[in-house]
Amino acid sequence: MVKTGLFNTTHELRYKKDSKLGFLLLLLCFSAGCIAGSLFSYLTPMNSALSDYIGIGRLESSSVLNVFFHFARFHLVAFLFGSSIFGIILLPALSFLRGFALSCTAATIMSYYPDNGIIMAAVILGFTSVISLTCFFIISVDGFMSSSRIFHLVRGASAPKKDKLYLRTFACLPLLAIGTLIELKLVPYLVSLLT
Repeated sequence: MVKTGLFNTTHELRYKKDSKLGFLLLLLCFSAGCIAGSLFSYLTPMNSALSDYIGIGRLESSSVLNVFFHFARFHLVAFLFGSSIFGIILLPALSFLRGFALSCTAATIMSYYPDNGIIMAAVILGFTSVISLTCFFIISVDGFMSSSRIFHLVRGASAPKKDKLYLRTFACLPLLAIGTLIELKLVPYLVSLLT
């Protein structure tokens, strides 16, 4: 009985350490993507792409389901990558891409609206990013741990199931739905007030 308790405690400590390292790796990749996106946006003007992105009329005419899949696309891909052996490699790349897209969009918005670009970027991306990034990192870290577990099992090593990828992804769905409604209803209204 004592050996079993010690074994579980050792694996719980290892899991907590591994999840912190996974979070740090994903956060570093996200930060590198943010820097790269800012530099890319600075060097390559993308005003025409931004006018398509901001198209409020297009957003209002889209169905809620289309907006939800657009809002949660990185989360769904993180869930799929976390369910495979390749998630160890692909999730850091996805974190880089998420940071790149967010930073590039913010920098482009700020250059497109020189007078109130910071406010516009905060309105367009700020409200939804608080929800989106929180859910993205929750799903990505658990996906990274799940993928790491699958990798250890394929190699023949023991790997007790400690990740809660499915549970936490399911728990993030209501938050993503709220973020979708904010992006669909509140953000276009606030942008119309500012333009």
